[in-house]
Amino acid sequence: MDEAVEEIVMTPTKKGKTTTIKIEKKLKTMIDQSKVAHKAGGEHRGLVINKQDQELADQALPPDLRLEFKCFLVDAKSGKHVPEQRILKFWFAPNTEYLDQVTRAYEFFSELVRRDSFPRDYVGFIKKVMKQMQHPKYTQIKKVDVDLQQLEPDTEGPPHSVGLPKEDKRPRELVVQESLLHTLESAYPNIMPMENLMEMTGGDVMMVNECLKILEGRNLIKEMEPGKWVRKVLDDKAEVKIVKQMPLQQGGDKPTVAIITFKYYEKMAVDAMMTNKTTFVKYKTEGESNVYTIGYIGNHKVVSTKLPAIGRNMAEQIASGNTTTRLLGTFGDVEHVFLVGCAGGVPHYTNYHKHVRLGDVIVAMPNQNGFMYIFCDKINHNPDLGQLQYTLKSWSPTSPIIQKIAENLKEHNLTDPSFAPWEEYLEEGRQALQGQEVNFERPPPETDRLFMNIGGNDVIEVGHPPVPEDEVGKVKCGVPVIRCGPIGAGKPVLKEDALRLDFAARHQCIAFDTEFDQVLESIVGNRKDSFAFIRGICDYLDGTKNTDWQPYSALVAASFMKAIIENLPPPDN
Repeated sequence: MDEAVEEIVMTPTKKGKTTTIKIEKKLKTMIDQSKVAHKAGGEHRGLVINKQDQELADQALPPDLRLEFKCFLVDAKSGKHVPEQRILKFWFAPNTEYLDQVTRAYEFFSELVRRDSFPRDYVGFIKKVMKQMQHPKYTQIKKVDVDLQQLEPDTEGPPHSVGLPKEDKRPRELVVQESLLHTLESAYPNIMPMENLMEMTGGDVMMVNECLKILEGRNLIKEMEPGKWVRKVLDDKAEVKIVKQMPLQQGGDKPTVAIITFKYYEKMAVDAMMTNKTTFVKYKTEGESNVYTIGYIGNHKVVSTKLPAIGRNMAEQIASGNTTTRLLGTFGDVEHVFLVGCAGGVPHYTNYHKHVRLGDVIVAMPNQNGFMYIFCDKINHNPDLGQLQYTLKSWSPTSPIIQKIAENLKEHNLTDPSFAPWEEYLEEGRQALQGQEVNFERPPPETDRLFMNIGGNDVIEVGHPPVPEDEVGKVKCGVPVIRCGPIGAGKPVLKEDALRLDFAARHQCIAFDTEFDQVLESIVGNRKDSFAFIRGICDYLDGTKNTDWQPYSALVAASFMKAIIENLPPPDN
């Protein structure tokens, strides 16, 4: 019987600052008993600990998969984060399909770093790896090497916004100025009264007044009436007209493409793609204002607008729906609707080709059930099935013309990497927006960091999956990758990593977005059959609140939108 019995054998070694733990399945009869230091019994039966090797021989075969991550564990004595680098290397049974390798490795890693059971020390971590190797679902995994290395104390730690409070040491005036500008940009084109600004920024009358005057002096905001402020449009390529009523669009030259944005810099990015443009602003000191920029992209006349608010309270839902309805009512010849801006990516820790990175472009595409934008309204626990059930609403366009053009552009780029017109538009947009308050440059690559909060203040940083060896040197760095797949949304699934990843896996989501359900209801209600989401990835929804990538990601989304619009057929009119 012993000839067919496998045991999990762990062999430790150390080289320089790196400790390597080799964990492999061996037939009981093939274990060198002279090297054994300990055999576990009881519930840990089948685990074998070898004596430490002075020097571990190099592996004959490279690992099939490799996962790299950093831990930032809190030292009990000092209270400071101690950074550690950990690398998992996987070897699988012969003839294991690549998809199975990826799936098993991801499941193994996900179980290993579960928040509720993540080991806080080396011994517990290695023990958990060995115990997982015994589980029947990991029979294809034959060997796992673990490299452990404590990093220098001055190594950059986790961002404070991942579960940690951050003290803003800037002068109070600068903090209030930034908050005021952000508040007015979110509300734009709506006008904000002084009392609301004080409430939302936490500043007193004197400080808020002083900060508003500074922002006005920088030509960033405008006082429409005493004590009522609005973000000022800054676009030297567009004529800005303040109107009481939108001028009628005469003849056959009417906008046939509408573009909806949510954030101020998203609209700036979209407008940078237009030529011969004019911005019309209809201000209301009480209630909802409107802003429309009309211009050309290729041979198509387009109109862009910005939603004043997005959210789940009744006022925000009504505002976003009303803005969309007014847009489509005012411009009745619109045939295609684009929702363009930023979203959070769903990372894939083991597969380079599926892993969404910051700055990539997402074009929403239907999943196998025909769902393109999948909104979770609430979550119910079904005790009979022993699993969560999601209450869903979903949308997909009746006419997939935009999606087909996007797929064709993507495929053309894959077969001929030199074909990427959106990269040219991205550079043109970057040049056009250089004078703005917001920085649209691509952030440094070292700022693209992937974190997982594993409970309390403990954080791990997960390494991005490496480029496959046969593709090294062929991959263009620093440019957006075009990806297609469903987009998820809804606060219930965004609260926790586990919920979000479970929802993404069930519905094949590659990104999560703002709650646009009311906007989509209006688009469908106005019988617009062709609509699309084009999003740039600005974070991983990991709690880091990464704002550095937002303007650039909005610009890459707008650049790919332009490439699609230029390939749309001529308008019906």
